[in-house]
Amino acid sequence: METNPKRYLFRMFVFLFAVGIIAALLAAPLRDAFMGNPSLNGVILGAFSIGILYITRQTLRLMPERNWLLAVKATGKLDQPAQRPILLATVYAMLADSRHDAQLSALSLRSVLDGVAARLDEGREISRYMIGLLVFLGLLGTFWGLLQTIGAVGNVVGSIDTNSNNFEAMMGQLRVGLDAPLSGMATAFSSSLFGLAGSLILGFLDLQLGQAMGRFFNELEDWLSAFARFNDSSPSSSGNQSALASGMSEEAARACISLSQSIADGEKNRSRLLDQVSQLTTTMAQLNEALVDDKRIRDHLAQLNTNISKLSGELRADRNQQTEILASELRGLSSSIATMMNEKTPPRKGK
Repeated sequence: METNPKRYLFRMFVFLFAVGIIAALLAAPLRDAFMGNPSLNGVILGAFSIGILYITRQTLRLMPERNWLLAVKATGKLDQPAQRPILLATVYAMLADSRHDAQLSALSLRSVLDGVAARLDEGREISRYMIGLLVFLGLLGTFWGLLQTIGAVGNVVGSIDTNSNNFEAMMGQLRVGLDAPLSGMATAFSSSLFGLAGSLILGFLDLQLGQAMGRFFNELEDWLSAFARFNDSSPSSSGNQSALASGMSEEAARACISLSQSIADGEKNRSRLLDQVSQLTTTMAQLNEALVDDKRIRDHLAQLNTNISKLSGELRADRNQQTEILASELRGLSSSIATMMNEKTPPRKGK
């Protein structure tokens, strides 16, 4: 975006300045021509002024668009602007989407450029209409003046007394009657003069506007074309994808590339799923080993419980046996003590 639209705006101002000098030199004849029909000529000059202001505004509209695009080109970042571009709205949308998709096909580039071209042409429609409007108003004044002239000439011819012998009176009457046709001719020629001159001036201004927009569009197209080629030659684009895209239509190539990317993503997901299944199998094997160890511990505990029960029974039987032996020993000892006491006790005399 090397070309500045102010360059064309400067040309417009230089041309208008030259036209102003010529109008100043011809001020008296132009004033007389304007007074031929002030109302119609005023409308023509008003439309002419509106056309100048509109073409100037359309040229100035290119400045913020150019500045935004230069900022994006210089920084390489698509920051959120305070005010989004109007003429480059499709470019803004494309650059925003390119953050998620590095591919910019020729079809997408063509649609983006068509959107920008449509907006630029839409801005020139009113200026072209203003040029045609000035020509139409000039022709309208011309036909209006001719109608007045024809009607006035008919009235003059009808009012001449051909039977009069006073030639001087007849000529005076004719001279007075020609004022109305001359007024109509003044309306016709003055409106044509201002209308055609205004359309000529607006035509040159519209030509400069068209050149500014054309240069702006061409430089935008060159930059976007280089951007698209850079994206197409990125490392993510493989050689077989370029061959595929050159052998079939744009949409089919993009569909095949998208399908291949989906298959690659599916393979990655399948590998991830296999890893997760392997980890799950390892975890289940460890859990199985833990369950086997737990079963072995339960068997050992059951065996230990059986041994404890058996030992408890043996201890109970041994204790009962020892108790019976001790009881028998105590009974024997009690009997021995009783016998010994009986032997030591003397017999009583009364007996």
